[in-house]
Amino acid sequence: MPFWKLVLEYDGTEFAGWQVQPSERTVQGELKEALETVLRHPVRVTGAGRTDAGVHALGQVVSLESPEDVAAARRSLNGVLPDDVVVREAVAAPDGFHARYDAVRRHYRYRLHRGATAVHRRFAWEVRPEPDPEAMRAAAVRLTGHRDFASLASGTEPDETTECRLERVEVRERGAFLDVEVTANRFLRKMVRTMVGTLLEVGWGKQPPEWIDEVLAGRDRRLAGPVIPPTGLFLSGVEYPGDDPATEGNP
Repeated sequence: MPFWKLVLEYDGTEFAGWQVQPSERTVQGELKEALETVLRHPVRVTGAGRTDAGVHALGQVVSLESPEDVAAARRSLNGVLPDDVVVREAVAAPDGFHARYDAVRRHYRYRLHRGATAVHRRFAWEVRPEPDPEAMRAAAVRLTGHRDFASLASGTEPDETTECRLERVEVRERGAFLDVEVTANRFLRKMVRTMVGTLLEVGWGKQPPEWIDEVLAGRDRRLAGPVIPPTGLFLSGVEYPGDDPATEGNP
């Protein structure tokens, strides 16, 4: 049966997360229902990342099998899906394509707004007082590498490794926004939100940049900063073998 790759954009505000849950509105549930309505057969959809409640996506990748032409059905899918989910792309995929297990890099963005905002409050976390971006950058460079990130993880599964290859942590100023852009081969549960919460401790002058070394070496969640709200978090892109890295993570 042919395999297909979808790229989704969604506003996670009104969702209980990606993964199907009993009696909860989820992105996976809405997508599955729309696909089965349009394609007229049962489908199993797999996402590249299981985003938590309130987390958004600009480039969530989904894999599925279908004998129908899913690419040709994209417009119909968007007509059936609710307004807070859009299929940006639908293309044929190689046999056996798996959105989660075949991914080699994932890109996330956490958007902070320096001060109050009415217009952007669904998609950026209001941060007050304003943090020092240079201090955050000095701390961010101490995070990268292939290492154990147990201190930044919440609720890991039994036998789940807490080692990741964190390739990029950048703090970018865009007007009133501070965007923390991160890239890794994999992320642990709530890792990005904890990472940004930890960088903010440095940005607010509560800790020096060198404190990051102590946090990671301790492998203890209690050493790190708080888990900040999901409001500003986006899964911005997912890379697969053969993709052009320059086009990923910057939608």
